[in-house]
Amino acid sequence: MAQSANSENPFCHIPSGPFIYGPEACYERLEHCPPFQPRQTLDLPEFWIATHPVTYREWLTFLETTGYRWDGQWYNVMRGWRGTFLRAYAPTDTYPVGHDEWPIVDVSQSDALAYCDWLSQKLNRHCTLPTEQQWEKAARGTDGRIYPWGDERPRPEIHWQKKFPVGPETYLYTLITKPQREWARAGWYWRNGYPLSVGSLPQNVSPYGCVDMSGNIWEWTLSLYNPALPDFHVVKGGSWGYSIHHAQLFVRSACSVTIPSRVYRAQGTGFRVITNQI
Repeated sequence: MAQSANSENPFCHIPSGPFIYGPEACYERLEHCPPFQPRQTLDLPEFWIATHPVTYREWLTFLETTGYRWDGQWYNVMRGWRGTFLRAYAPTDTYPVGHDEWPIVDVSQSDALAYCDWLSQKLNRHCTLPTEQQWEKAARGTDGRIYPWGDERPRPEIHWQKKFPVGPETYLYTLITKPQREWARAGWYWRNGYPLSVGSLPQNVSPYGCVDMSGNIWEWTLSLYNPALPDFHVVKGGSWGYSIHHAQLFVRSACSVTIPSRVYRAQGTGFRVITNQI
């Protein structure tokens, strides 16, 4: 049963058993991408995954409690003409008021794992990042659907867009055209787009109750993008600033294959936590 982002139980149970994985797809950094795995049935042990990505409020609590040195930045959703024509999601030196429920971004994989270590001690159980396969099962369920809600396109009017990289036509289009429907926050050019607070889109809920697994932000995993490249890891889900095609749940990517995951940060990348016990 789906749970809201504010549920008293912050984790969703993913039962053991088979699920349909893939077929893998990727739209960038293809020269470093290993051969795609076909659609297949995989079997995973049970686990629990956070209902929503880690939020600004949760990240601030972690920083204040631990004194952790974070080299990232807070980002602020800009409204009005500044957000439309200059930059809708801009860095700021101070914690932005009204952003408690936004997903934290600009965190490296090392930052995310430090949070997991702290949460493990706080909850007295092991917490970490999901593997690519765990993330995909939590997002898709067992039946191989393309999106958390099924196979219907989240924004049908923009599937003509280039898969990657987007161009100026995307920026101009999103300036003047409102979505016919928006079941996933994706397809916005980086200067006039921004993520949504967690749980804002009621359709974007997985069969297990996880919110925002299609679009909004990329989420770190523990899985290597290429076994031959030990410093670079898979991110899943797409983000507000990537093309709509990246919001398909079988798509994989690496944030970078030049900057190691342990130090890479971006305004479209965050994470959610898993645990193997409740």
